[in-house]
Amino acid sequence: MCLLAAEAAQIVLNVDVKKTMIPINVTHTAILTRTIHSKLLDPSSVSQHQVPSPSLPGGKTPLRHTLSTLVTFFASTYESTFGFKDGPPLHDALTLAYVAHPELFKCARRHVDIEVKGEHTAGETVVDVFGYRDCDDSWGRDGLNCLVCYECDVEKFWKVFLECVERCDKISPLNKA
Repeated sequence: MCLLAAEAAQIVLNVDVKKTMIPINVTHTAILTRTIHSKLLDPSSVSQHQVPSPSLPGGKTPLRHTLSTLVTFFASTYESTFGFKDGPPLHDALTLAYVAHPELFKCARRHVDIEVKGEHTAGETVVDVFGYRDCDDSWGRDGLNCLVCYECDVEKFWKVFLECVERCDKISPLNKA
């Protein structure tokens, strides 16, 4: 993270409004596996107890094909860059799921800062998980300024995700052509 972005993130954390953070260690649990990818492409391709075939099915609709194309690009990038062999994580989708279904997440209110001065750690997010810093009850600079998610019910997340795709499939202009 560049220093200006780190400083901007710290400014946001200092504002006295409720904020939620879903850290990368949580988003990295929402892996789009081959089974889920198959269900994304064609919900009828994998039953609950069936092992997916080695090849992915064709996209049932243009929307599903488009979504698959996007995650396939990220899958190869995550595998080559970060070693994710089972599929890519879906950071943005998981974050949106929090907005619609916060009950899928376990969170705790913590004090969070961004390192803006460290020579080797500039931009690093620091969460006071042990409560070392004396904080008030505000959401600002001196308080427990952030709700930090530490766990997600990944199985329920994928159920919600696939239900959303199903609903979008019914109205997507991509499917009208």
